[in-house]
Amino acid sequence: MKRLALVAPLATLLVASGCKAEPVRESAACDGVPQMALKGRVTDAADILDETARVRLADRLARYEGVTKHQMVIATTPSLNGTSVDNFGTCLGNRWGIGRKGHDDGIVILIAPSERKMQIATGLGMEKILTDDKVLKIVHQMTPHFASSDYAGGLSEGIEAIAAQTGETP
Repeated sequence: MKRLALVAPLATLLVASGCKAEPVRESAACDGVPQMALKGRVTDAADILDETARVRLADRLARYEGVTKHQMVIATTPSLNGTSVDNFGTCLGNRWGIGRKGHDDGIVILIAPSERKMQIATGLGMEKILTDDKVLKIVHQMTPHFASSDYAGGLSEGIEAIAAQTGETP
């Protein structure tokens, strides 16, 4: 799994409405990734979540960040535009500046429902806590929900599993 090199706090992005993080130099792997605007903690470009689910998930992510200081966002996309899901999630995390500067501890949960793909991208600062093996187990917990189009349920399960692995106690 590719790791994020993250640079600016999400809180800054959320507070400064319309303000973007400092641009990050992108690799050629990001060429096919469309520019998507960060819309808070849940950016549902694929329109797979209703408003109640978006608010509930965003509130949960805010509580997670309040306890752990790690920033986690959800992104959905209608299309990967021919790019790999790994590159797509990593590029979004870098563009949006998810994670604390100096800690590189951001997490992006990406879902591309039309391609039936997902990724949990993490910053390098999360690598020892949220290993590839742990991420794979979390993905396996989420996928049965996605198979039945219960995206909100799968995302909730994924958030709780990540929270448990990264030291948050409910």
